[in-house]
Amino acid sequence: MKPNLVNDILRQYDMPYAKADLIRHNENLTYCIDDKYLLRIHKSKPDFTTVHYDNNVDSIKRRENELKFLIHLKANGLNLQLPIKNIKDQFVTVHKDGTVATLLMWLPGRILNKEDLTDKTGYHLGEMLGRMHKAAEGYCASDVIHYDHHLCQKLSYFLSIYYDNGKLDKVHFESMTRALGLIAYRLKQSDSIFTHSDLSLSNILLTDKGLVPIDFSLFGSSSPMLDFGSLFSFVDEASCRANIIKGYEEVTGTRVNESEISYYVSFQILLGIVLHYESWFGEAWFTKRLPEWCCDYFDQLSGMG
Repeated sequence: MKPNLVNDILRQYDMPYAKADLIRHNENLTYCIDDKYLLRIHKSKPDFTTVHYDNNVDSIKRRENELKFLIHLKANGLNLQLPIKNIKDQFVTVHKDGTVATLLMWLPGRILNKEDLTDKTGYHLGEMLGRMHKAAEGYCASDVIHYDHHLCQKLSYFLSIYYDNGKLDKVHFESMTRALGLIAYRLKQSDSIFTHSDLSLSNILLTDKGLVPIDFSLFGSSSPMLDFGSLFSFVDEASCRANIIKGYEEVTGTRVNESEISYYVSFQILLGIVLHYESWFGEAWFTKRLPEWCCDYFDQLSGMG
C-alpha cells in the first residue's frame, strides 16, 4: 500500500502526521494508528475477494451498516470498538481513487489462541456470543451480506466454474455441492438474526474486561448457528464446545440444537474454500486437506462419510 494513500486517508480524520503500523492484509488492510485507532483500508490482497459473498450489496452501504451495527451493539451493552467519523461527519471515507476506508477506536488486548481454549474460556465464549446475539435484537438493515440459501446457490455456481475449468475433480465437486444443498435447506427453515459471521480466534480479543468480538467486516444476516459454526471450526475439544453451548444458553435462555451446528461448521469451511480457492488451489496442504474436509464434514451431512 502506498504511504501517500494512507496519509491522504488519515488527513480525512485530521491526523496528517499520525504513525501508521501495518497489522495484517486479508480482506482489508489494517493499521494501528498512534496506538489509539484502527484504520481499515478495504482493499483485499490478491486472490482474496469477498465478491462471492456480496449478493449485489452496495459496498459503501454495507460498510455504513456494519458501523451502525457496532453502535447498536454498544448501546445495548456489548463491549467493542466504536467507529470514528471523518472530518465530513461520515463513517465511511472514500478516497479520490475510489478506495474505501473506515476508522475504529483501538481496543487494548490480545487475540485468542489454541492454548486459551479451556472449559472456562469456552463458557466465556458462549456468554460473549449470547450477549452479542441479544444485543443485536432490534437492529434493521437490508444492505448486508445474506448468508442464506441464495448464497449457497452462488457458492455452488463458483464451484461449478472451478470444476468446468479443471481445477476441481468430480468427487470433491459433488461432495461440496451436495453439502451446500443440505445447508441451503437448513437455512430455509431457520430464523435469521444479525451475526458476526467470522468468529475465528483472531477475531476475538482477550481484554482486561473479558472477551470482545472484533472485525465485523463480514457481518450479515443468517441463522444464529452460523456463529457457532465459526467457533466450532476452531474449537475441537468436546468439553470446551459443551461449555460454549452452556454459556450461550444461560445468557439467552434458549436451547441450542447441537446437531444443527455441524451444518454450519461445514458452511463456514465451504465459505472459506470458495473465498480462497484461487490462492489455495495447487498448494500441497490444500490438496491434502480438501479430501479430508469432504470425508469428515461434507459427506457426513448426507450420511455418506
